[in-house]
Amino acid sequence: WVLLFGLCSNQYMSAQQISLESSVYYGKVWRHTPKLKTQSGEGLLGQELAIRVQTLGKRDWQAWQRYPSLGACLAHFELGKGSHNRAFGLLPWLNVPVLSSNWLRINFRLGTGLAWVSNPYDWWNNPDQNAIGSHWNNMTQFRLGAEAVLSSRVRLIAGGSFTHFSNGGVSLPNYGVNVISGWLGACWAFKQASREDYKPALSSRKKGYRKFGGLFQGGYASAQIATLDGPKYPIWLGSGSLFYQFNRLHRASIGLDYEQNSAIYTWSLHSALFNNESAAKKGSTRLSVFIGEEFLFGDLSIQLQAGKYLGKNVNAFVPKKLYSKLSLRWYAPEQIKLPLRPFIGVTLKAHAFTAEYIAWNTGMSF
Repeated sequence: WVLLFGLCSNQYMSAQQISLESSVYYGKVWRHTPKLKTQSGEGLLGQELAIRVQTLGKRDWQAWQRYPSLGACLAHFELGKGSHNRAFGLLPWLNVPVLSSNWLRINFRLGTGLAWVSNPYDWWNNPDQNAIGSHWNNMTQFRLGAEAVLSSRVRLIAGGSFTHFSNGGVSLPNYGVNVISGWLGACWAFKQASREDYKPALSSRKKGYRKFGGLFQGGYASAQIATLDGPKYPIWLGSGSLFYQFNRLHRASIGLDYEQNSAIYTWSLHSALFNNESAAKKGSTRLSVFIGEEFLFGDLSIQLQAGKYLGKNVNAFVPKKLYSKLSLRWYAPEQIKLPLRPFIGVTLKAHAFTAEYIAWNTGMSF
């Protein structure tokens, strides 16, 4: 995620207004599954310090998206001694206006990055807390809030957030820590931005794109299965989809997902449910159909995806019939005229509120 943030940041850093932002959180760890043995439901505190870069319309898509901002923050949450103690995070994020007026804006912020948890599960030293199985984890946050203009440089910000910590199944246990919280803070700009600084788009978001297209990609993830402190197994991924693009800001897709889960295959060989390697191979294959919505921010995109497993003699040991994915992609710039547009990306897959894996992807759209 941090690498993709760096690749995309050149589109934003040309903006002139840079701000410092600070927030304080108060919330609770949500007991999202009865299997969770960690402390939950008690009040906790958190805080973050962020740098924020406001886009001013240097590229047309910035105006189409109501001038979003890009930033990164250092975050800290006191999860509690009964819930892996503390979490520290480096969180790149994208902040998109939903509604705005002269003095008030409603924003939706999505961030995902790297977190360090101080007291993960350990067979000897911490065997009773089973939400997090490693020090290093992914941190993903959804934040909805309002900002009110107090002066030309100062804004008051407040809202609610959902913050998720997990390692994507790389190291078990991995039920994850989910924090639901409210937050309050302030934003201070180094330079005052006037209405004239915001440049309008020079082209239409409804022209200059292909309405119908397709996408295919492959990917890789690594995960443990069943045995705590056990070996890690590769998961190979592939998908293909067709999309309809409504405009140059978003498109809807439908497609097929394929996975070959080596962890399930190895486990299946020792299970009485399968008689031979061929049956275990089929059982470790996962096939599914999905629908998705991809939001476009220049060369960067964010895709939300929901899928359902299907087929006979496949999809063994899936925890639920439905799953979701959150993907971040960086496409080769449109200025490079290619018949196929390559991209790289990263995906977080989850069943309900429990992450299964984090995958790295590459592919083409056409």
